[in-house]
Order: sequence, then structure tokens, then C-alpha cells
Amino acid sequence: MEAQAKSTSILNLVNKTLELPTLPEVLVKLNETMANPDSSADDVAKVIQADPAVSANILRIVNSAYYGLQVRVSSVNLAVSIMGFNMTKKVALKAAVFSVFGKKKDKVPHFDPTAFWKHSIYTGVAARVLGSESPRFTGTHAEDLYVCGLLHDIGKIILLESATKKYASVLEQAGATGHTELQVENEVLGFNHADVGSVLAIKWFLPEDLTIAIRYHHAPTKDPFHKSLSSLIHLADHLAWSAGKPSTQGLPRPTLESEVYQQVGLDPKQVEGLLPQVQQDFEATGLPF
Repeated sequence: MEAQAKSTSILNLVNKTLELPTLPEVLVKLNETMANPDSSADDVAKVIQADPAVSANILRIVNSAYYGLQVRVSSVNLAVSIMGFNMTKKVALKAAVFSVFGKKKDKVPHFDPTAFWKHSIYTGVAARVLGSESPRFTGTHAEDLYVCGLLHDIGKIILLESATKKYASVLEQAGATGHTELQVENEVLGFNHADVGSVLAIKWFLPEDLTIAIRYHHAPTKDPFHKSLSSLIHLADHLAWSAGKPSTQGLPRPTLESEVYQQVGLDPKQVEGLLPQVQQDFEATGLPF
């Protein structure tokens, strides 16, 4: 009850302070179509074909090594049939997120958009690789872990777009004082980028576990519901910073909570052994814009 009350107050605070973007039209139509039990792959394909970015990503994924098909797929209808509705929706979400947020070019100290997305992609890849090797995530689709890692810092983009001056001030203060962004955000704004990202996820009707992991990715031990997933994203975020791919430039890296290894189900040596695979998978993933 206490956690829910705190979440509600933060949601209200963020909504009063920031104007959050609405769910992209392609995702609204996809949700409606997929909710209809009579919908076919052709119906879903018609929605996707109206959005070039989503169509291109669907075809790119289905033709990747992940599916290992012998023949190249050039039809969105066939791609949807192969991937299934759930995977199609996840790929559409990624494409829509990049189309909404990927092109922001405002110059803000300590923030580089391309470096930010590299950090996000690396975190997603790391979450997928680590989760695939951990017994804690047996039964969880690897793509779900990737999407969660990809979107963990989406609140920073919201702050950049909806509160540019305040966010720039936060980053400058963090750079000048040596405090973490999270500390300064809480002091200046009364909430932080993880709170903002989780509120956006609620507004976009994203899965509960993803929403909560975004909220607690800097404090996984406080997560009352999905501690293992929050810990995985926390660790993947730390690995991205350690690999020289920070989300913001020239600022202190977030602190790693020691309990996350136990929650993730991998020890530090196992994680270290997976880093070459993380790097290889990251290099195979191009920026989508």
C-alpha cells in the first residue's frame, strides 16, 4: 500500500510538471487490432505497412540471424506470420520509440543523443545476454529483456524534450559538484528520470514488470514486485557505463548495488565471462536512425 501511494504521488507530480508524449498512432492501432480475436496476420500487416519505420524494423528483425531463415522475407504479412503477434508488437514498440525520441538534437551540456542511444542499446543487449544465461529468467523471452534495457533511461529523453532548461541545469550542477544525476534530479525536480520513464510506461500501457523495472533500475533492492528484473537492468546499465558507453558525458557513474548478482542469478566471474558476447551482439546492432 505504501509503495502504491508513493507511486501515485510521483505520477501526479510528473504529470503536473511535464507534458508526456502520447502513445504513437501505430501502437494504438496495433493494440486495437491485436485485441480483436478475429484479426489475422493480414490485418496486423496493414497497420504496420502504414508506418515505414515499423515496417523496416519488422523486416530487418525477421531477416536477422535471430530467425536464421534460408529465404529472405520481403513481405510484412509473412513477417508477421513468422514472428507472431507478441514479437511483432515488441518490434513495433522499439521502432515507434526511436521515431518519437530518436531525432532530438538540442545541445545540452553533458548530453549527446547518439551516445545516449548507444548506451541504451548496450544496456538492452547486456540484459538480453545475461538474462539468457541466468536460471532466474527461464521462461522470459530474451526480447522482453532487451526492450526493458533499451527503455530504462527513456525518462532522460522526456526531461530533455519537456524540461530542457531545468534538465540542462541538473546536468551542469551534477558536473560541477560531482554528485550523480539522480541526486541532483531529486533535489531540483523532486523526482528523477527513472520516475519519469515509469510514468511514461504507465501512460503507454506497457507491461507492469517493464514499468516497475524502469522505476527501480537505480534502486533494485527497493523494488517490491520484480526485484530480479530491476537488478538485471541495474547491472546491465552499470556494464554499459563500465564499457565506456555512459548515457551522459563526464558525470559520475551510478553506484552498483552489490546484491544484484544474487538477484540476477550470476556471479561476477560469470558476468565477466559474458562480456565478449555482449560486445559482439552490440556491434551487430546498428543505430536505428
